[in-house]
Amino acid sequence: MSEQRVFDSELQMVAEQSGFVAMVRGPYVILSRDALSEQEGTSIIQTLRGRHAKEAAVRVEPGVLGGRSTSARCFLPSVGSVFVKHYSHGGLLRSITGGYFIGAGKPRSQVEFEMLETVRAMGVHAPRPIAIVQRGALVYETWLLMEEIPDALSLVDLQDDDSGLCQAMKSLTKQVLQLVKNKILHVDLHPGNVLVEPSGKVSIIDFDKAGHYQGEEHQLRDLYIRRWRRAVIKHRLSPVLSEHMALALRSHDE
Repeated sequence: MSEQRVFDSELQMVAEQSGFVAMVRGPYVILSRDALSEQEGTSIIQTLRGRHAKEAAVRVEPGVLGGRSTSARCFLPSVGSVFVKHYSHGGLLRSITGGYFIGAGKPRSQVEFEMLETVRAMGVHAPRPIAIVQRGALVYETWLLMEEIPDALSLVDLQDDDSGLCQAMKSLTKQVLQLVKNKILHVDLHPGNVLVEPSGKVSIIDFDKAGHYQGEEHQLRDLYIRRWRRAVIKHRLSPVLSEHMALALRSHDE
């Protein structure tokens, strides 16, 4: 039996133990909470295979700080429009390994999938995770599929809208307080990772590498304030963003 077949068998066993439903498509394994149709599985694989092709559905994400970011989409009848996130190493390591990882254990896609489930259960607005995809065994690529947040703008786009910004910050700070209360550290919380829908609903995205904080709540609160302020200053955004965050989090502590 080939290494890939052994891996697929082991992954299916892990999937069942973790409450996932597994679908094997050639070198790809798709894991989801609810069974996807054969047609949906085909759509996902076609999207992944075509992500570097000129005809792939790719667009620039709004308000992403630190550079341009592209993403693929696909449509799943049982879900709607789905955002497809591909994981890769950062910095110099990315130029060496590309989008490939080495080793066993949970892939980053599964860690973020489970973290999204955790924070959503707390009442934090975050994308609904749909599926995890992995290609390869010891050397592998991995993706996370999430329900797309439609027609959303980031806080960066709203910083000149005083009324909209104030309302969005009220909703955001309540959610950050929930993260603090439950000792969840979002390692890259900045205005570009906060999306606001036309209805006014505010969501936090990009929980990659988020984890459980081991210190005290007040230490985590201060950490959020410092990192948020640092991002606002670095990217020359409205100081109102920092003022709202610091006031809301510190007033709650008092």
